[in-house]
Amino acid sequence: MYINLEGNWKVRIEDKEYDVMIPGTLDENGVGGADELLLKKEGREFVKADGPIASRFTRKNYYMGEAVYSRVIDSKDVVDPDCRVFLEVERSRGLKLFVDGKKVESIRGTLSTPYVFEVTGLVHEGSRIELVCDNSYEGMPAANILYSSAATDETQTNWNGLIGKVGLKVVPGNFIDDLRIYTRGNRAYVKAAISADAGFQGNIVIRSKAFREEAAQMAISNTNDYSNNCIQIETDSIELASDVLKWDEYEDNLYCVEATLYDLQGKEIHSVYKTFGIRDFGYDNTGRLTINGRRFFLRGEANCAEFPEEGHWPMDKDRWLDIMEKYKSYGINCVRFHSHCPPEAAFEAADKLGIMVQPELSHWNPVDAFIPENSYEYYKKELVEIITSYANHPSFVMLTLGNELHSSEAGISKMEELLDIAKSIDDTRLYAWGSNNFYGDRGANGKSDFYTASDYRKTMLRATSAGMKGHLNEDYPSACHNFNEVCNEIRKEYRKPIFGFEVGQYEILPDFDEIQEFRGVSDPVNYKMIRDRAEQKGALKDWKKYVEATGETALMCYGEEVEAVLRTPEMSGLSLLGIQDFPGQGTALVGMMNSHMEPKPYKFAAPERFREFFAPVRVLACLPKYTYTFSELLSCDITIANYGKRDIGGEIEVEISEENTGIGLMHQTQRTQHFPKGELTTAGKLGIRFSLLKSGLGRICIPEDVGVCLVIRISLLPEESRGIENEPITSTYKIWAFPDITPAKPDSVYETASFDDTALKVLEEGGTVFLSPASDKESLPHSIKAQFSTDFWSVGTFDFQEGGMGQYIDDSHPLFKRFPTGNHNEWQWWPMAGRRAVFVPDKIKPIIKELDSYSYLRNMAKLFECRCLKGRVMFSSMGLSDLLEYPEAKALLYAIYAYLDSDDFAPTQELTPGEIKALFD
Repeated sequence: MYINLEGNWKVRIEDKEYDVMIPGTLDENGVGGADELLLKKEGREFVKADGPIASRFTRKNYYMGEAVYSRVIDSKDVVDPDCRVFLEVERSRGLKLFVDGKKVESIRGTLSTPYVFEVTGLVHEGSRIELVCDNSYEGMPAANILYSSAATDETQTNWNGLIGKVGLKVVPGNFIDDLRIYTRGNRAYVKAAISADAGFQGNIVIRSKAFREEAAQMAISNTNDYSNNCIQIETDSIELASDVLKWDEYEDNLYCVEATLYDLQGKEIHSVYKTFGIRDFGYDNTGRLTINGRRFFLRGEANCAEFPEEGHWPMDKDRWLDIMEKYKSYGINCVRFHSHCPPEAAFEAADKLGIMVQPELSHWNPVDAFIPENSYEYYKKELVEIITSYANHPSFVMLTLGNELHSSEAGISKMEELLDIAKSIDDTRLYAWGSNNFYGDRGANGKSDFYTASDYRKTMLRATSAGMKGHLNEDYPSACHNFNEVCNEIRKEYRKPIFGFEVGQYEILPDFDEIQEFRGVSDPVNYKMIRDRAEQKGALKDWKKYVEATGETALMCYGEEVEAVLRTPEMSGLSLLGIQDFPGQGTALVGMMNSHMEPKPYKFAAPERFREFFAPVRVLACLPKYTYTFSELLSCDITIANYGKRDIGGEIEVEISEENTGIGLMHQTQRTQHFPKGELTTAGKLGIRFSLLKSGLGRICIPEDVGVCLVIRISLLPEESRGIENEPITSTYKIWAFPDITPAKPDSVYETASFDDTALKVLEEGGTVFLSPASDKESLPHSIKAQFSTDFWSVGTFDFQEGGMGQYIDDSHPLFKRFPTGNHNEWQWWPMAGRRAVFVPDKIKPIIKELDSYSYLRNMAKLFECRCLKGRVMFSSMGLSDLLEYPEAKALLYAIYAYLDSDDFAPTQELTPGEIKALFD
C-alpha cells in the first residue's frame, strides 16, 4: 500500500512561512530572494556578484540553508497499526525528519538516491511531519557537492525542496525490502533483503520467464545473517532459459521477476515485482569495451543536468523517454551523467531505448578529493546506495567516483578502497576512480576498469582543447589523424578500455529565439545581455547567418574528432561535451541542441547530419589531405569501421561530383567484401587523377584558372537487408582542386606591407593599393591570433583564449568567382583561418569576417575593401605571400589579384588615411 503525500504543504524559512506544492522546490513555488551567488572560476568559494550575472542563467528565486516542509496527517492517511510504515522522498538535499518534534533517523538517503525513514508507530491522525531540507549541506562535503552538476547553479541549480515521489509506504511486519538480479553469461544471481521486525523463518520464491526453471526457492532463517532488522540472502546461480533475449543498444529486451515471501506454514506474506535486463558488459583481452561479448564503439554524451525550466532533474519517465530519444537521434548510445546521478525514471527510459548510462558521484574536487572531513564517509554511502538502488537496470553499465578529481596519495588510496567496495557489491559493471582525474597527468589507475581522459601525461586524446592545442588547429588537415601514438604509450602500463573525455566543446553563437522559451525558474539574463550587446553593435541583422556559420564549422570539427577516434583501433570510443548547450561557466553554448534540449533551428543541427558520422558503422576515406592541384594524384585507403551488431558483406560504391552543379564526374563500384563486426577493415582504394577529372569539368564550363570543390560519396551497399545495416551506409567528404598557377601581382596594383608614403600617394592619384602586412603581432598590433575551429567551451572559463569563432565569408562576393567557398570555414581555408584577424571600425563590412566570441563581439576582418581618398584599398591580414606552399593560399592570392585588376573592384565603404594607418599603429 502507498499513501501519496503530494499536495499542499507549508514551508518555513528564516521565520517566515509559505504555502507550497509538493513535490516541488522553493524556486518552483516562487519562494526565495535574489540570485546573487557565483562560483569563482579559480576556486570553489562563494563571492557576491555585482549587477546582473553574465556567466550563467539567473534564478528567479534563490535560497540556501535549512527549509522546513511540514504537513499534518489527516484521517485518510491513517494506516493499520499492525503494519510497518516508511516515509519516502525520492530526491532531496541533506534531509532530516521530525514527527511531532521527535527526530527520526534515516535508513538511507543521499543526493543521488531516495531518502527513507521508518515511522512505524509514530504517524497517526493529527501527527505533524516536518522534513528539513538543507542545501547548504551541513556536515557533508559541501564544497565538493556545490561544485558538482548535482547542485551547481551553473546548470541544475542548488535547489531546495522535495521532488519526485513523496509518500508513505505501508508493508507487513516482515517484507521484502530489496531485490536485485545480476546476470553473467547464462546464469542469474538474486540478492534479497528481508526486513523483519523480529526473528523470522520462512521461504522466498523467485519466478521469472527468463529462468530455465519456473521458480527458485530459498529458505530464510534468522540465524547468522540477521542484523539491523534485515536478513540478507543470495540465491545459488539460476540457469537462464535457452531462448532468453539479451539487452543492448539495438534491443530493449526486459524481463520481470516476482519474489514472494512465505512463512513456515506457507502463508503468503509479501510480494514484489522488479524489471531487469540480461546483458554482459565488460572488455575483451585486447582492452576493448564489449557488450554481450561484442565490441562496440562508445558514442557518449555528458549530461550536466541542464534543465532550465525546472532547475532540477525531471522525475517522470515520459520526459526522460523524450530526452533519451533525442540523444539517440544524434547517434548517442551512452550518456555520462557528469558528477551526478539521475533519478529512477532516467534509468527506466534508458532501459527502454537501449541507451547505456554512466552515473557519477556528486563529486567534483580538483584539489583534495576524499580528504575533507566527512567526504569519504559520505561518498562511500552514496556509492553503495547508487549501486544497490539502480542495480536492476541493464542500462547502468559504468560508474566513476566523480569528475576531474585531484588529491594526495592518501586521497588516491581512498579512491581505490571505494573501487574495491563497488566491485565487491556488484562486479557486473565497470568502475573507475574518476573521469579525467588529474587531467590525465598521472596516467591510468590500475584498479580502474577503464581510462577516460582528455590527455595522457600531457599528450592529448582529443583533437583540440583550451588554447587551441591539438591536431585540429596545429596540424595540416587530413583524414588520417589518429591517437595511435598516445594509445601505444598507455598500453605500456594499462590494458583496459580507453575512451575520450569531453570531446568537442566547440562554441556556437547563441540563438536568441530561445529566450522566449524560458517560462520556468530560470531567467536567461546572460543571453539577453549578449543580445543587447549584439544589437548595440548592429550585428542582429546578420546574426542568424553568423550562428549558422559557427554551427557548420563546429559540426565539421565534431566530425573530425569522431573519425580520429574511429581510426584508432585501441580506443573504445569517446564521450562528448556536449550535444546540448551548457548555460553556465561563462555561457558555453557548444550544443547542436539548445539548453531546452531542442535541436537548434538551423541546418547544421539536424540530427541526421550528426548521426552520419556518430554511428555504429562508418565508411572512412583516409584522405592524406583535402586540397590538391590538377596535376596531382589522390590515392588513399577506404576503411570500414564496423561496430554494429553483426558482420556485414557488401560492395563499395564511389561517386564524385562537382559541388555547385551536382554533375557526376566519376562512378565506380568495387567488389563485394566481408567486414567483421568489431573491426576496422580495409575495403579498397580510392584513386583520383585530377587531370582526367578536369576534362569532365570542361563540360561544366569551368574556366582554366578556377578551382573546384568536389564531393566524394563512398557507400557501403550491404548484400543482405537485416537489422540496423539495412540501408546503404554513406560517408561524404569534400576535397578542393586548384589550377597550378603562380599568382602574379598586376601592374595596376601597388602592394605593400605597410601604409607607407607611396601607398598614400597612389591613393591620392586614384590608384589601387593592396595592403598585405605580415600576419604577426608586431605588424598588426590590434589583432588576434585566429584558428580554424570555433572557440573552446567559453572565453568566460578559459579567458586566455583570444576569442576567434571562425570565419564568416561573403561567398557571393565577385572575388570568389575563382575560389570555391561557402560562407564558413571548410578545409580549404585551414592555412588562412589560423592567421591574424585585425580589429576594424564597426562601419566596415569585411569580405572575410572573423567572428568573435560573444564575450567581446569585436568587428574583426581578415580581408576587406574600401575607398580612400581618390583610390581603392584591399586589406589582407592573412600574410598570403608566406603561405604559397599551400595550393589553396596560392589560389586565393591569384583570385585577389584577378579581382583587383577587374572592373568588379568597386568598393563603396570608405576609410580615411588616418583610420587605415591606425590598423598598423
